[in-house]
Amino acid sequence: MALVAVLRGVRARLVPRLLPSPVRLLSNGTKVMYQADRAFAPLQKVMLPSDTFHGKVAFITGGGTGIGKGMTAALSALGAECVIASRKLDVLKQTAEEISSKTGNKVHAVQCDVRDPASVSNAISQSIEVAGHPSVIINNAAGNFISPSERLSPNAWRTITDIVLNGTAYITLGIGKELIKARKGAAFLAITTIYAESGSGFVSPSASAKAGVEGLCKSLAAEWGKYGMRFNVIQPGPIKTKVIRMDGGEYVSMAGEFNHLTKVTSEEWNKMEEMIRKTKGS
Repeated sequence: MALVAVLRGVRARLVPRLLPSPVRLLSNGTKVMYQADRAFAPLQKVMLPSDTFHGKVAFITGGGTGIGKGMTAALSALGAECVIASRKLDVLKQTAEEISSKTGNKVHAVQCDVRDPASVSNAISQSIEVAGHPSVIINNAAGNFISPSERLSPNAWRTITDIVLNGTAYITLGIGKELIKARKGAAFLAITTIYAESGSGFVSPSASAKAGVEGLCKSLAAEWGKYGMRFNVIQPGPIKTKVIRMDGGEYVSMAGEFNHLTKVTSEEWNKMEEMIRKTKGS
């Protein structure tokens, strides 16, 4: 629950939620209970005691930028000693110094390409050497791009699944095995997406890989709970209720974050594909 609160706070600070105007919600007859014409005020702090993670070690993939950086900052502020891992060591070091200077707690930078089992193994060994066994592991590293599925090459599919699914598996299984040997428990958190469950057009590699991550976490929760390991998944975005959907596929069409790209022309896809190919990886 503490990790969930951390992510909620980070999410609110990074991306203030905005409902599109002039949509009206929760109407009661002719009386409008809420007019969606403004953004919700972002949460300014995490709603946890300042020493919540004191004495804990947190390992965060993709911790140098974005939500990963935000979670690292929050965990460090709450007392954790953090290890952040990604491919770009210079970015990691800059982030580590920035966060540590603000919180007064150690933040270690470890280079790691989650797609490469040898790199993952080295990163885990280095992390344990400098900080000890982690009690919090966040699988945040990811990759994605939008494309019509008929344009996907085998390499494009492999690139996303290697980062998202295989990378999460290598990190989780690698750290998990070390924890089992050391007889220590831990809390694992994976960042997925709502379309891992619903599916979405134009991001089929990501949807498939994220669904695999959720399957992995469910499986290990059943198998490794006896070792004191807990597994949670958070899907930043809309959260569904327990009501069973019987909508003829309407939810899938509306919920997919990228389904509106059906309006993009073939010529526009060509231009975007050129831009994507020119973009350097992070």
